[in-house]
Amino acid sequence: MRLQYFIFSLITLGLLSFSCGSDDEPTNTPTANFEAFWNTFDQQYSYFELKNIDWDAIKTEYAPQITDNITDRQLFDTFSEIIWKLKDGHVRLQSSQGNSFYRLEPGEVDNSAVNPQQYVNITEQNNRFTIGRLKDKNVGYIAVHSLSGNIDGPEYQALYASVSSFSSYDGLIIDLRNNGGGNDAIAQRFVQSFASQSVVFRRFRFREQSSRNAFTPWQESLITPENTINFEKPIVVLTNRRVVSSAEGFTLMLKALFNVTLMGDTTAGSTGNPGAFQLPNGWELYVSRWQVTDPDGNYVEDQGIAPDQVVYITEADRNSGVDTILEAAIASFN
Repeated sequence: MRLQYFIFSLITLGLLSFSCGSDDEPTNTPTANFEAFWNTFDQQYSYFELKNIDWDAIKTEYAPQITDNITDRQLFDTFSEIIWKLKDGHVRLQSSQGNSFYRLEPGEVDNSAVNPQQYVNITEQNNRFTIGRLKDKNVGYIAVHSLSGNIDGPEYQALYASVSSFSSYDGLIIDLRNNGGGNDAIAQRFVQSFASQSVVFRRFRFREQSSRNAFTPWQESLITPENTINFEKPIVVLTNRRVVSSAEGFTLMLKALFNVTLMGDTTAGSTGNPGAFQLPNGWELYVSRWQVTDPDGNYVEDQGIAPDQVVYITEADRNSGVDTILEAAIASFN
């Protein structure tokens, strides 16, 4: 069963419009909109080479289908078909005909959390996070369900404040499963409290318009200690195929810490940092503009972040209410 995802980082999100005619107002015809659509990707999209996409061949295939006599629905369906060829969860079309985006596969096995209350005494919970302590060990548990919202939003203040209580624990489990991303600045503020020194967690570069293979120089993202509790005890981070976008940035941040073990399944592999562009007919197109690797140069897009220890929840365990991944994390503290 396909799982629908479109979570994108809000970093440097812009809105541009395109003029396809000689007048001040852009020409609004199906052919002009197709040209604007194709040119937007041609000048902005960051993953042609990595995904082995021949963008000129796309134009050769689809341009003959576009005439000024086709309907908006036909135009939308054509754009949607092209978008699906990219297999990019951050590419999206919003239009009067509906929204179109690629639906990432969540994986064959459902490795979502199974009733954490049977393992954890929960002290605080909302739709962004769950905080507690294991019932039979002096180990903290925190599940971060979403990174949506503002870094200073009231819904996250308890998350930041909770860190000070972790120093008394013998270890910590951070459950990121099914986190669809949002604003990775929230994750960064949280993780920097655990860092004892500055460490690179990500490399990134942005697409330049001059060529499909032209990019800015690689830059590095750092976790820098701030309000740190110098937590040097073991941390186990739980992931699955539904950890997407900025939540994958979250995973890279935690992975960069010396005392972290990733456990569970590989993350989704979707990192786009899209820009928003307006076509002549007013439809909005979101296009991935950057590339991301881990500090060793391994791409995240389409690859995901592999765990240090692979653990799956079997169908039998799930039917019995057993969270195999969380139980493996708990057992690691023996």
